Amino acid sequence: MASVKLLRRREEIAARFDLPAEAAGCFKLTLVGTGRALVENHRGLGEYTRERVDVRAPAGTLRIEGEALELGFMDGEALLVTGRILALTLL
Repeated sequence: MASVKLLRRREEIAARFDLPAEAAGCFKLTLVGTGRALVENHRGLGEYTRERVDVRAPAGTLRIEGEALELGFMDGEALLVTGRILALTLL
C-alpha cells in the first residue's frame, strides 16, 4: 500500500508546516452520514455507476461503493457523491 504511506507522509508534511492538506497534494474527503461524500482536490472520475464511483486523487484512486449513487455536482476542485454510501477504499 505505497499510496497510503505516501498519503500519510504528505499529511505529516502539511501538518508540520501548518499547511492545508490540499497544498501538500492530498485530497480532502468529508462524509455527511452515509448519504453524502464531498471530495476536494480530486483529479477527475474513473468508473462511474450507480453502485461504484472511482475518484482519481493525488495519492491513487478513492473508490466509493454503495447504492443509488449519483454525482451531485463536480467542478475542477470538488465533487459530491450522494446516495447510500457503504464503503470507501483507497486504491
